[in-house]
Amino acid sequence: MNRFLLLIIMVLALFSSCHTQEKVIYFQDMHNRESFSTQTIEAMKLQPGDKVSIIVSSAATPDQAVRYNLVVAQQQVGSATARQNNQVALYTIDEHGEVDVPCMGRIKISGLTRSDAAAKIQNLFRNGILNDAVVTINAYDQFITVLGDVKNPGRVQIGRDNITLLEAIGQAGDLNITARRDRILVMRQEGNETKSYYVDIRSKNLMNSPVYNLRQNDVIIVQPNKFKANQSTNNANSLTQIGTWISIASFATTLITLFLIKK
Repeated sequence: MNRFLLLIIMVLALFSSCHTQEKVIYFQDMHNRESFSTQTIEAMKLQPGDKVSIIVSSAATPDQAVRYNLVVAQQQVGSATARQNNQVALYTIDEHGEVDVPCMGRIKISGLTRSDAAAKIQNLFRNGILNDAVVTINAYDQFITVLGDVKNPGRVQIGRDNITLLEAIGQAGDLNITARRDRILVMRQEGNETKSYYVDIRSKNLMNSPVYNLRQNDVIIVQPNKFKANQSTNNANSLTQIGTWISIASFATTLITLFLIKK
């Protein structure tokens, strides 16, 4: 009889272990050497609010190209004039998607990739202004926000023209073991709306999701599993109960002290 109970316990433990692995392992439906379609890695497009540097250079007339570069001006205390240094200032793309380039006026670059925006401005310069102009654009202060049940929640800086959901999670230190893999929420601002997308990181279908390639300002929210969520609730209730009992004990002590003083 004891051996039979032991066998049942071992079988239940085995099934429990398999069930746990199904909830945790990434890409469970992917097989060795399997080929499948994925989202093309796309360069991010510039958006209103992005900060960019626009540098114009010319091999034939470098002195002429310099005047089209926006530089930082420094004002010395007690001086009536400002002096310029070699640090290039950043443009902020306005709500209309435009930047105001010196001597060129307002140019719309939102909705374009960094390289496409550089090519657009370069063509404008080469149209009779600076025939051998070379324009370079770099983006700054672009972030993804990762919240919830990950090792290092917070802002993830984008260091190149593209970033995938897997890379953002990796930079956040990966999901905790208690995180839900089957319902990861990505929130994205699209025009005047915020859209929500749920993805399952346990399936290769993730790579065909419209949010596999992330955009700047996307927000990733990772939910905890039921066990951790319930544990958090129980801990909060326990702390509340402890606080209540401490208050009761303190009140009772005060009453006893007052009663003894009167006697």
